[in-house]
Formats: sequence, structure tokens, C-alpha cells
Amino acid sequence: MPSSAKLTTQELTQLGVLLAVAIVLRIAENFFPYLLPLPGARLGLANILTIFVLINYGTNKAGLFLCTRILLVGILSTGLFTPGFLIGLGGAALSFVFMSIAVERNWFSPIGIGLLGAFMHNCGQIIMAVYLLNSIAVFSYLPLLIAIGIPTGLFTGTLANILLKRIKTT
Repeated sequence: MPSSAKLTTQELTQLGVLLAVAIVLRIAENFFPYLLPLPGARLGLANILTIFVLINYGTNKAGLFLCTRILLVGILSTGLFTPGFLIGLGGAALSFVFMSIAVERNWFSPIGIGLLGAFMHNCGQIIMAVYLLNSIAVFSYLPLLIAIGIPTGLFTGTLANILLKRIKTT
């Protein structure tokens, strides 16, 4: 994992392409709202690329990547600072912190990182929803989100693992 936070032209180009793909994947998920049976539940396909960037480019560049993706998707799709945007942001922030720690300490494989990311994303969403709605009743939704998060985290982690093995960055 590179230690320098400075972006080279090659890295900027690579990250730009990965960012474009992540945005397309995230927006494409909007066209399949009933793929998962719970409101707000998604496959998290863009997380495949977040895991890839986190492992290959490090925490600082992955953080920049994720922030840019969240803002651009907010502008293009969900709307900035709407409740849905803020709930997703809470999930993304919490999952990124935990995935970053796990990658830096080499605790899990990419599949484990995908599972951890999905679980923490669900927890972050619920925490933000509790804050926004000012009601702890929202916690009752967490077991359902986690039940869906396990297979989706396995799926995204497995695809990230395949991508990491097939695409080598310099």
C-alpha cells in the first residue's frame, strides 16, 4: 500500500476512471429498487471499487475517492443533504473508518473487508436515522439490514477480491 498522499498523474487518471465506474454502478442501482426487499437496501456495487482503492492506494486516497463519489452521487442522484443522502453518508463514513483500520492492520481478506463494510454501513445508517428522526425505534430495522448486508457484503467483497487479483496497479 503506497504511503504517500500525493497523487501522481497516473494515479489521478486511474482513480478518475475508477470513480466514474463507481458512480455509474451506484446510480445503476437506482434502476433496480426492488432487487432487495427492504427500503433503502442496495447491493453496494460501488463499494467493490472503494475496497479496491483502499487496498491499492491507501486510506488517504481512498478517503478522497469516497468523498468525491458521495458528493457526485448526491449531486446527480439522491440530492445533497436530503435525509437519504445523510443516512447514506453516515453509513459510508462509519464503514470507511472500520474498513480502513482493518486494511491498515491486515485483519481481513477483501471478502472480510466487504462483510465488515456492509455491517458497519448498516450500523452507520441506523445511527444517522436515529439522530435525524430522534427515535430509537429505528434500531428495530437493524437486524433486517444486517440479514441483507451479510450476503451483499460477501458479494461485493468477493468481486473486489477478483478485481484485485486481475488488475494490478503500479
